[in-house]
Amino acid sequence: MAEDTYKTSDLEILVATMHRTSLDFLDNMFSKTKISDFKILIVNQTNEDESLKSSHPNIRVINSLERGLSKSRNLAIKNAEGLICLNVDDDVVFIDGFSEKIIDAYNKHNAEIITFQTLTTKNEPYWDYPKHAMPHNKYISQKTLSIEISFLVEELKKLKLLFDERFGLGAQFEDAENFVFLNDAKKKNLLLYFIPDFITIHPPLSSSDDVATDRLLYAKAAIKTYAYGNLSYLWVFKFVSFIVRKKYVPFSEIPRKIKIGFKSISDYKKTSNEK
Repeated sequence: MAEDTYKTSDLEILVATMHRTSLDFLDNMFSKTKISDFKILIVNQTNEDESLKSSHPNIRVINSLERGLSKSRNLAIKNAEGLICLNVDDDVVFIDGFSEKIIDAYNKHNAEIITFQTLTTKNEPYWDYPKHAMPHNKYISQKTLSIEISFLVEELKKLKLLFDERFGLGAQFEDAENFVFLNDAKKKNLLLYFIPDFITIHPPLSSSDDVATDRLLYAKAAIKTYAYGNLSYLWVFKFVSFIVRKKYVPFSEIPRKIKIGFKSISDYKKTSNEK
């Protein structure tokens, strides 16, 4: 790829939010950079009597009555106009110079999807990132946050690559939508690349941290079935043993937790047959 093929003006930021009636929330997101420099598409999942409007030429808004983070991401992808898009949520803060890092990465690497790093509000890396730029391996894809994922949107549209709407907050299985998305991209022979540059700031806790919750067990059993098939039954036993051993849940919870895991496996198989 020739140097400087892409420009900052080619970047579009896809923002997922809910129940917004004002654009004021963008002020914090762009507190370290200039909002007018960027094309922004906001998908606002809301109710019929609440809507978000924009009078700014660089900010488009789609009000949606649907629910689910993956549905929001997909609606944004389908309506994106930029050459390069970046997924974000409404609680991130962009680091000064983030757009230049993204554009530079696409000008240097012939990849359809490039992921980056997130800094926590405690000024620490969000997770244990690799030290060097490299193609995605399984570890990177499993750890990547949605707000770290950028892509050439026309390549996704051409291959009909979208987020699996069975996964993610507000969906049946409320976790792992990013891993499924990135893994599905690999199956379609897209090149995924990781760049060790920080582009966003985000609070250090996420919805995936509640390791002992029924919600997370139900979601994780499904993603293990997606990845490993019937070996996921063994994973359920291993995971339940882990949370009991670490005293996240009492010993008496073992039968109920295993039942939740097995139900998730069965439910995931049903959705796969219906898909």
